[in-house]
Amino acid sequence: MGRVLSLHVGDRPGLPKAGVGELQLVAGYGAVGDRHAGGDPRRAVLVAGIGSYHRALEAGIELPYGALGENLLLDLDPHAWLGRRLEAGEALLELVAICPVCAALTQLDPRLPRLLYQGRGVYARVLRGGVVRLADLVRVLPPAAEGCGVQAVGGRPK
Repeated sequence: MGRVLSLHVGDRPGLPKAGVGELQLVAGYGAVGDRHAGGDPRRAVLVAGIGSYHRALEAGIELPYGALGENLLLDLDPHAWLGRRLEAGEALLELVAICPVCAALTQLDPRLPRLLYQGRGVYARVLRGGVVRLADLVRVLPPAAEGCGVQAVGGRPK
């Protein structure tokens, strides 16, 4: 069990994404108002854990929430739950793939891609839409019976 610490949308390129008080998620689409919504439904939402920010801070890199490009920041590590489903607020997400680090992070600090390699966040698909609010509970559920199609880093969506 965890909690939602911060919520973000970005309607244009660049980091950090803007913080919002609630996030409207739509099944098969993503976060309303986010530039990545409507693209690949397996990569509709980026979920990060507070541990990524702690790792950066330990290296002397202070980042505002949203700097990793996440839509949801949780007080649990989504990497530990890859392949599982999460209930956050009214929404149901499936954690499907590790988000690779990208060059956009070097604009914040050139050390970030190496520091957060395989630890930036996890892509999620929205299985059930709904509103997610700050401080909402997050429950980790078992994977779907038919399998979740977890994808390896650097792989292509199935």
